[in-house]
Amino acid sequence: MQTTKRAKKSKGRAAPKLTAITVPVQASRRMVIPRPDVLHTYLEYSQINQYLEYIVHRYSNFVKLYTLGITHEKREVRAVEINWMNADNVELSSVMRMQAAKQAELHKSSGAKGPMVLPGDKHRNIIFIEAGTHAREWITVSTSLNCIYQLTERYTRNIEVLRNLRFIIVPLVNPDGYEYSRTKNHNWRKNRRPHKASKIVGTDCNRNYDIFWECGPTKTNRNTYKGERPFSEPETRAMRNILDCLAPNLLFFLSLHSYGQSIMYPWGYCREAPYYWRELHTLATTGRTAIKSYNGREYRTGSISCLTKRTIAGSVVDYVYGVLKAPMALVMELPSRELGFQPPVEMISQIGHESWFGIREMCKSAFDLRQRIRRDEEPMAPKPPGAGNSGGGDSPSNVSNSEGKKKSPQKKKTKKRSKRSLLTQHAEILELQKRHLGQATVPTRRATTAPLITRDGHGDGPS
Repeated sequence: MQTTKRAKKSKGRAAPKLTAITVPVQASRRMVIPRPDVLHTYLEYSQINQYLEYIVHRYSNFVKLYTLGITHEKREVRAVEINWMNADNVELSSVMRMQAAKQAELHKSSGAKGPMVLPGDKHRNIIFIEAGTHAREWITVSTSLNCIYQLTERYTRNIEVLRNLRFIIVPLVNPDGYEYSRTKNHNWRKNRRPHKASKIVGTDCNRNYDIFWECGPTKTNRNTYKGERPFSEPETRAMRNILDCLAPNLLFFLSLHSYGQSIMYPWGYCREAPYYWRELHTLATTGRTAIKSYNGREYRTGSISCLTKRTIAGSVVDYVYGVLKAPMALVMELPSRELGFQPPVEMISQIGHESWFGIREMCKSAFDLRQRIRRDEEPMAPKPPGAGNSGGGDSPSNVSNSEGKKKSPQKKKTKKRSKRSLLTQHAEILELQKRHLGQATVPTRRATTAPLITRDGHGDGPS
């Protein structure tokens, strides 16, 4: 099984280098960071970082900021951790703070860096949200920032999910492409790392993950180019590092895109449904229902390959669900075809609020569904169409007949239509006419009723 091999390889890699951006308490009191308007405008890369630093300084008791990696143009890929059950959170009771402190000490003793990871299914409570993988999808970045806003500046309204769940949010996976899209080409999709073999720039980061990557597009000039190899891009390597680290505690992964106005679940690389598709469909339907009740907007739900009407290999959602075995993983395509990848600024707040309303309900539903999903017990994941068989099963390449020759597949015999010329058709028509005329020369009277039976046993014929 390919996913098992990938998981074993990931265990053999060195521990990911995650840089935590810490804020001293005394310094945070003196420092004043202006707050950018995240709800009503599309922010630049520097403004996004400014808002993240503002949040960390203001809510340092339960918010942390990490640098996951550096892009080709030397920009940082950052992640925000929102952990309400934190030993530094003064709003918790003393007993809960002591429990959180013990967990933090256990994490530090393991020598691991980055967000806290604890063993056991009872600690599987991380909600991971990523956005900005495709540069031109600006609304996804604003929506992910809205999620951070709701969980921090409006935390009293969302205390229920904060008490049960931890949040890791990467608001901008592809900062190089995002800035290029803002300043040069609004329709730019890929990242900005050039290819050595050609002058073409960029790789689609959502085709670069190691899940049947070989089935992806190979032409460098395409918007969906998969890259030279899996994880060839610094953005996808940064995401892999944090995701592999958090895999034991990962509960629900959500990837934000636009503009399909749909909530989709795996698989993307093939048209078969996953083993737990009913639970995933329930989760997606929860978000759809919540958004419809909020403002009436209708979302579609279904598998990625079904709704997009094509297969997508090497996506982050398939990687998280298929390789890392996260219990739940979805793609949320924000609205809409009429608004495009960059809706008017007047729509940013509305789309952000309605999306958060659906995301929050899906997070609650994921917490309720966690006991029904056992990924270790499910059968092998399906293979994409056209993928070669790597195992030693009874595939045509492994089985030979007694004579040492491969059996060629038998083709079904189909009857071919005989092409008739116009002269042949005309001759057949004349023959039918002659037969009809010959029968007409002998007039016969057809009985309309059954003949009467006489006493002598003979029928009463025509008079």
